[in-house]
Amino acid sequence: MAIHCDSAIPTPLKPDSPGLSQELLARYAGPCPRYTSYPTADRFGPLEGAEPWAALQQVKTLSLYVHIPFCRSLCYFCACNKVITQQYGLASSYLENVLREAQWYRDRVARAPVIQLHLGGGTPTFLSDSDLQRLVNGLGEIFDLRAGEDVEYSVEADPRTLEPETLDTLRSLGFNRLSLGIQDFNPEVQQAVNRVCTAEQVQELTERARDRGFGSISYDLIYGLPGQNVESLERTVDKVLELAPDRIALYHYAHLPHRFKAQRLIDTDLIPSPSAKIAMQLAATQRLTEAGYQFLGMDHFARPDDSLALAAQEGRLARNFQGYTLMPADALVGLGASAISYSRDGYWQNQHSLKEYAAAITERGEAICRGWQLNDDDRLRQWLIMELMCHLRVSKQALEARAGVPFGQYFRDDMARLQPMFDDGLLRDSATDLHVTERGRWFLRNAAAAFDAYLHGAETNATYSRVL
Repeated sequence: MAIHCDSAIPTPLKPDSPGLSQELLARYAGPCPRYTSYPTADRFGPLEGAEPWAALQQVKTLSLYVHIPFCRSLCYFCACNKVITQQYGLASSYLENVLREAQWYRDRVARAPVIQLHLGGGTPTFLSDSDLQRLVNGLGEIFDLRAGEDVEYSVEADPRTLEPETLDTLRSLGFNRLSLGIQDFNPEVQQAVNRVCTAEQVQELTERARDRGFGSISYDLIYGLPGQNVESLERTVDKVLELAPDRIALYHYAHLPHRFKAQRLIDTDLIPSPSAKIAMQLAATQRLTEAGYQFLGMDHFARPDDSLALAAQEGRLARNFQGYTLMPADALVGLGASAISYSRDGYWQNQHSLKEYAAAITERGEAICRGWQLNDDDRLRQWLIMELMCHLRVSKQALEARAGVPFGQYFRDDMARLQPMFDDGLLRDSATDLHVTERGRWFLRNAAAAFDAYLHGAETNATYSRVL
């Protein structure tokens, strides 16, 4: 049954709102997991004989993710698993391994319809049109691909290199969602992160994609980049509003040069202060919501008539490794270097480097190197965290039916950790449910973290991005 929320469509949030002050935002702005999975991927380790992919035999619907790691140039801010190359032969041989890996899954996955296909990277449109056809047609020989408007086939693209003709190829292959990485339109900011792209390029591709029948176009923006300030980000947002994408993701830039070598090329003196980042986030959110975009939480905005916004209003929103989705499948098969898969029994991840991935595929047909076998407590907390992040509400009765014990008894320590959020009006607790308030949408990661059994009192080497 769908879960509805009485605050489904938020009102615009203003920087001077007494309920959403800079002090409040700063208090919860620290590092925190993003919870695209629970447990989070930094907890994965050797599977030691466990085979969570065995549950793929029983799935009724399936998602596919293919990681294409190649890019033609280096974006200094990027934290993705990528390979910068001008040698196209690397991509061609990589696809051979991806399709060999897909073959490994042929007898391990029920013949279930693929309701979601996502090409991520890197830059998936690094691939030639013929190789895009080769990839999707090859996957169609193994999995049950059914193109149409009742499925979601999405692709990430770099507007600097995406050719208009490739849009025709993608549509002919069934893709109906396009995500363009914009980041910022300010030329000085673009120079600082080595990603120069004009608004005219984005506008032309957006118009062509709409003409070709892409039903949903999204833009990725980042705040906190070197050289940004409130005024420059507002100009970028104003230009984005002119182009009117269906969805917008407004991400916080996490500067972690000790983890990502490319970020060492950024002049740290140009990175905005934490208070400046908060001011940027407030200003951008105000402009977007006043323009009519629905703030879904977790950096995501959508036009009220977009399918993602409608799913949020109707309690059908879900979440996976690609973010919010309206088409949750029973399982996810991830193909390619570093790709993560999921079933009801757990997670498993491929080798990260191309060399190790290729060697593993050659040796045994798969490249799994680590993962996580879910236990009953994991499944319960996984369900609760996704309810909070997608529906802004947790039914205590529904959870007690799963747990077999009273909510307050099972989550006594977790609820105690949430007390500051109750005091600040970010959450409401009642006899029937735990509810995220309007202001609480900004802090979904903080609320989820309170229920993370592996985050409190446990050692970890993980470094998480900041909430704001």
